[in-house]
Amino acid sequence: MADGLDPARPMPVLPLVLLIGALTFNMALCFINTNVMGINDTMVMGCEVVLVAAALYLGLGRNAAPYLLLAVFISYAAMLMAMRPLLDPKAVRDFLIPVAFYLLGKSCNDPRLADRAALISGIIVVVFGLFEFFALDLYVTYFNIIKYYVARGTVAPSDVSSQTGALFASGLRPDSRTLLPFLGPHRASSVFLEPISTGNFGAILYIWALNRPQMAKRWLTMAAGMTAIVLSDSRFGANVCIVATVAWLVAPITPRFVWLAAPFVMLIGFAIYGFVSAEVNWQNNFAGRMLWTSRLITSLSPAAVFGLSPDKPFLSDSGYAYSLNQIGLFGVIGFWSLFIFAPEKSPRAWRFKVCVATYICLLMIVSDSVYSIKTAALLWFMSGSSDGDAGAEPAPVAERSVAPNYSTATAG
Repeated sequence: MADGLDPARPMPVLPLVLLIGALTFNMALCFINTNVMGINDTMVMGCEVVLVAAALYLGLGRNAAPYLLLAVFISYAAMLMAMRPLLDPKAVRDFLIPVAFYLLGKSCNDPRLADRAALISGIIVVVFGLFEFFALDLYVTYFNIIKYYVARGTVAPSDVSSQTGALFASGLRPDSRTLLPFLGPHRASSVFLEPISTGNFGAILYIWALNRPQMAKRWLTMAAGMTAIVLSDSRFGANVCIVATVAWLVAPITPRFVWLAAPFVMLIGFAIYGFVSAEVNWQNNFAGRMLWTSRLITSLSPAAVFGLSPDKPFLSDSGYAYSLNQIGLFGVIGFWSLFIFAPEKSPRAWRFKVCVATYICLLMIVSDSVYSIKTAALLWFMSGSSDGDAGAEPAPVAERSVAPNYSTATAG
């Protein structure tokens, strides 16, 4: 990719194709499984391997630093796998996704490409979400979601509920809808095939548009994100938008060390809560989710905390517990430190990083979907391209004063 940004040159197409592919390949496989032939988990993994490999190929370039980063990561992952009795390549896959698409964004060096990817992706998600919402019978005729998840081994046939029909288990809200209750219990899954990712994606679009005041069709992109949140009735997505806006406001006065420490302070807090709480039952709300993630964290053995346990319990409801079990405490510290201390060229890039850090810290309370390529590909591409050649575009009037040197910011 080019080393600098020429505003007049056409934007590369391949990165955009990869991002749209990461967004929609599950839906394409679902269509094939419903209407053409059966699929299996190997096909899903094969698609992910192709997407990640292509992103790495385009993103690595000639700079030695990314190769060194990959070498350290692969060496660490190989060491963990050698110390476990069972080989588990999923941990490598989970953490290659952010590395690959972050490097792809860096190599493109053009935030306008992320603008375009966000807008196109948002339109696709909203169009399919509306199609599902207003023509559900026709939608499930072509996209039998639960049949697809059974085929790939994610859902056991015995766990299929007749109440949700062809939708994923979370496709219907068992209690009353939070956002616009008159829309009923249906939660749109759109191209993601489940509503949780739809809401997460909406929050990502909102965060990007919030941090890109000069982008074309900014308000349309933000509206697409908000529509995705409403259609999926994502309480989490709506709350992230509020908290991320607060984080965006305080980012210029917040020391880097605060964001470095944030997930670990939360992790310690959840561990303490899990050990001292006498609560046994939890409800499907944010307080209940905090209790459940506390229980999952405190259920980990010392070996699991350092990524050495051979056991693979179900930890998908807690990104914190899942991350520790997959790559260990030292791996989590290393990856988070790389993200927080990666240099930025502009204050807007630092603000976006703070918003992303807020999103990740909150998301890991309720889910491990921060590693899902469906939403992670675009998020990490945005992170990599957020300050690509900041001088190529005019800054808004409010930001034309001299800003701190964010590439050399210290930890506090």
